[in-house]
Order: sequence, then C-alpha cells, then structure tokens
Amino acid sequence: MFEILKEDGRIKIKFFGLKITFKNPLINQQEDCCCIENLKELKKLKTQFPHPVGIVISKDAKFGKNCIIFQNVTIGIRTSDNIAKAPVIGNNVKIYAGAIIVGDVHIGDNSVIGAGSVVLDDIPANAVCAGNPARIIKYQNNPVTS
Repeated sequence: MFEILKEDGRIKIKFFGLKITFKNPLINQQEDCCCIENLKELKKLKTQFPHPVGIVISKDAKFGKNCIIFQNVTIGIRTSDNIAKAPVIGNNVKIYAGAIIVGDVHIGDNSVIGAGSVVLDDIPANAVCAGNPARIIKYQNNPVTS
C-alpha cells in the first residue's frame, strides 16, 4: 500500500501505514495560492508577501515601491458607468490581513491599511486607517521614506 498526496503545499507519502510529509518544492504559494497577474512587476517594485495565501490583485491596480501585502487581501476594480477603475497604491504602504481595497481610490505613501478594513475612499499619505468602511484613526509621526 503506497500513496502520494499533494495537500497544503506539501507532499504526503503513505507507505504501509506510515505517513511521511515533505514540503513540496514544486508549489509556489504566490502563484498557486494567489491570483496576482502582475506578480513579476510587483517583485521588481520590491513588494513583499509575508504570508502569500488568498491574495487577489487586479492586473489594473498600480503600485509604488516597497509595499507589504499580507494574507487574504483583495485589491480590485469597481465598475461605474461601464468603466472599470482600479486602486493606486503609493510607496511603502502596508496592507494587513483581510483588507479589501476596490475602485478608483488612491492610497498615499507610507500609509497603513488595518486588518479587515474595507477601503472605498482615498487615504492620504502617512495615514493609518481601519474599519468597514475604513476610516483614518491616526497619522504616523515617523513614516518610512524611500
């Protein structure tokens, strides 16, 4: 009795009742577990994906340099008058887990989007926002500069 399974980004081998698990080098989480059509472009801009699971980014979204995007983030288009509009994300922006940013919104440089936030309006530079809908909760005193 011999069986090989591909589960949770790992190879699992069952051999006569023994289970052996290996990390699967053939699985690329950013490509296999996310929908990021412009991944190569984002890597050139030094975008980081600390936990690359469940991330969906529209190919029309624009990004600055050195952004950090955590798991289960959606950055997508919103259509009005049959025109699809996508977000513009500035430099050094951190987007925490589960955040949603859609439509014709601009996220300013050095901003922080809190976990679970739903961003439907512009966020100015150096702002920290959170909530659904997202609201500015404070401004950073020492923002990162690039």
